Amino acid sequence: MDSVKSFMNSGFITRSIRHGRGQRLYQVYVPSGYTPERRWPVILFLHGAGEGGNDALLPTEYQLGSAIRRNPGRFPCLVVFPQIRRKSAWTTADIRFAMKVLSHARRDYSVDPDRIYLTGVSSGARAAWTALSLHPERFAAALVVCGHVRGPSRNGDPAPDTAPFVAGGDDDPLDLLATRIRDIPVWIFHGDVDPVFPVEDARDVVALLQERGGTVRYTELAGFGHDVWDVAYYSEVVADWLFGQSRVP
Repeated sequence: MDSVKSFMNSGFITRSIRHGRGQRLYQVYVPSGYTPERRWPVILFLHGAGEGGNDALLPTEYQLGSAIRRNPGRFPCLVVFPQIRRKSAWTTADIRFAMKVLSHARRDYSVDPDRIYLTGVSSGARAAWTALSLHPERFAAALVVCGHVRGPSRNGDPAPDTAPFVAGGDDDPLDLLATRIRDIPVWIFHGDVDPVFPVEDARDVVALLQERGGTVRYTELAGFGHDVWDVAYYSEVVADWLFGQSRVP
């Protein structure tokens, strides 16, 4: 049975959802002062490889969750934290699960359908690119932190890539992405010496989105490796930018 609605609680709340033959846990951050009488913006957060599991807690302990705990007044919104199984990369099935969790939360909380935002970090950022490309009509804006679109390479040639993406046939995933999300405001953060997901991929995404007339902001952090998330999530400027975006029907 799905978890019982509760509109009296605020903070990080563990919820459950029926998935397959059993129950899966996730968390929702409910801001202080939440009331169902008004519609609230919502952020869907896709965690990195280190936060997988089945406790629903790890995705809230770092990155965006940490920023909320440090300064809750900066996040006057609902935040949905799905959690995938303990593994290194998201799959397309995991992305479907995340979208199901978002719909579940929307059913039980009062959400502004024109202010649904997407963010992801590391492998979750790659999943965010996929979710954006598959469901561009769902999101008002996206914050993509140290992710990548194209798969890794070996000696200049594409390596086997089991992580999700939107490529169809021989289509370039970068080209397909830029076509599908051209109208969605995106802010990308990346370190220029990232050893996990090379910065060249982020630069290519930005260049192609700009070429297509997309709305894209890019922050490349000199001397930073993979861990640029605190710069993005602790920023008042970034939060103000995100909440200033609204979906155009």
